[in-house]
Parts: sequence; structure tokens; C-alpha cells
Amino acid sequence: TILKRINLMINKNELIMKDMTLKERMKFNIAGLFVIAMLTGGLIFFTNTSGVVIVSIFTGADTFYYDFRDVFILLFLPVAGYFDIFALLLLFSPFTFNLAKLWHKAINIVWGYGLIAFFIAIPLSIVISVYILNVYESCGQKGPFSGVHYVKDPKMCEQFEYHYEKDKSNDQKE
Repeated sequence: TILKRINLMINKNELIMKDMTLKERMKFNIAGLFVIAMLTGGLIFFTNTSGVVIVSIFTGADTFYYDFRDVFILLFLPVAGYFDIFALLLLFSPFTFNLAKLWHKAINIVWGYGLIAFFIAIPLSIVISVYILNVYESCGQKGPFSGVHYVKDPKMCEQFEYHYEKDKSNDQKE
């Protein structure tokens, strides 16, 4: 029975789908728009955080907050962009068997890029960290996997320190 179903689904290399009802199509469109909004929002957010940090390192900013994960995030932004475009195309193009084969080939390229980006990000992150330590002063590290504020002048680290006595509520003063 499975072979009969496959033979019924494939007709002249086209994927035959049952017609969606209006309710099903609306659910699909809303889910697709949600995925597009989340991926686009993620692209914008991570570009504005991780991308700006990397740019500020090489432009010589006075202070910035660097985390080794910024390099990984920046190198994986094209993967998120691919899936964003994929979700957009699924909304506006009919899903055919040829399109599925094309996207399967493209996803293999994306997986290859992701694997290469991961292995490039590790030494690149180390090189950037060493560069930063040679040019900037660290304002203390809370743990091996936490980010650090870096400044050119060590006196600027005072603005990133937490002072308990300054954080007391006004209730204690009364």
C-alpha cells in the first residue's frame, strides 16, 4: 500500500498534494509568517549585537563587551538567512518535487558551510581574543564562558563594576 501511495503522489515528477482548505492555508501562512518574523528578527538582533562588537574591535573603539560566541554567531548568520529565504519561498511558490530536490541540494551546501564555519570560528575566536588582550585591558572575567568588558584605559573599568552601597534602596535612608 505504501508503493501505491507513492505512485499516486508522484505524477510526472510533480508532487500532488490534496487541496488545502482555507482554514489550513491560513494556519500555514500564519505559521510561515511567524517563522519569517522570528528568523528576520534574529538576523537583525544578532547583526546589531555580534556584528557591531566585531566591527568595534577592528575600528579601535574605546570600550566594548566581547564574548567568544560573537564570532560563531556572526559566521552562522548566512545559515539563518538561508532558512529565512526558504520560509519566504515556501509561502509564495507551489511546492513541487523538483523544488524539493533543489532545496535538498541547497541544504547540503548550507550544512557544508555550517561545518566549515564551525571549524573556522574556533581558531578565529582564539586569534581575536589574543589580539584583544594585546591591545585592550580586561575588566575582569567572571568565568571561562562569560563575556568581558574590554577598555583601552584601565580607569574606565570602574564604570562596569557593581557597587553594592550605591544600589541600596531609598527606604533605608529614611
